[in-house]
Amino acid sequence: MNAFDTLLAQTISSPDLLGDAAANEERKEYDETNPVTLPVLRAALPAVSDRAVELIVAFEVTSETVYNRLYVHPVWPQGQSGCTIGIGYDLGYVTSQRMSDDWRTAQLAPADIAALTGVCGMKGTAAQHALPNVKSVSVPFAAANAVFRNVTLQRTVAQTVAALPRAATLTPDCLGALVSLVYNRGASFAAQGDRYTEMRAIAADVANGNLKDIPTQFRSMKRLWSGQPNLQGLVRRRELEALLFEEGLGQPAG
Repeated sequence: MNAFDTLLAQTISSPDLLGDAAANEERKEYDETNPVTLPVLRAALPAVSDRAVELIVAFEVTSETVYNRLYVHPVWPQGQSGCTIGIGYDLGYVTSQRMSDDWRTAQLAPADIAALTGVCGMKGTAAQHALPNVKSVSVPFAAANAVFRNVTLQRTVAQTVAALPRAATLTPDCLGALVSLVYNRGASFAAQGDRYTEMRAIAADVANGNLKDIPTQFRSMKRLWSGQPNLQGLVRRRELEALLFEEGLGQPAG
């Protein structure tokens, strides 16, 4: 196996690094003030690689086997998260209408949809207290995977190419690494302050075609979470994104 596949396999076998949906709060907060809509023609969006999808799914639910054991029913990932279903779908950061639209083809029972819409917009302790009201809802992996691939992932790809137009010309692995980053931190490539130094550098690199510098920026970003034992999954995620991007540089563009 190559470096990315080897490290991802090791990561999937290290449960202490995975399954922390609360780690995506930065992206959720960004999305609240910077909403994105899917294009009418989703086929116009560039493709990301299956390896990139596997990376994102790993940090959300680890695998289908683990999903079936831990995530079939709604969970509350703590912090300012809301009740979360499927593959990282946080009901605290969506309206009831958007939830209904996103899940309308998932074949959930109408009573379950009604229950889930009732906790939309609730975050933090409000979501924690509301969790028992929806804990009986069951979301099969097939439904969760379909919504993730057809809605959540596509929305994140749309965010990425809206913020970085030239990213649409990248290889599926390179684009996928950036989509993983946006899924975790939001499309905050123009945000100010030291926390976003590498995000701004990545935006400049994509715009200028200085692609070989981007893995360096992924790795530099680790400074934000290094030394924090409960956030080592983010350090590992940045390394995986750097490796995926590096491998994508040697591939023909999609």
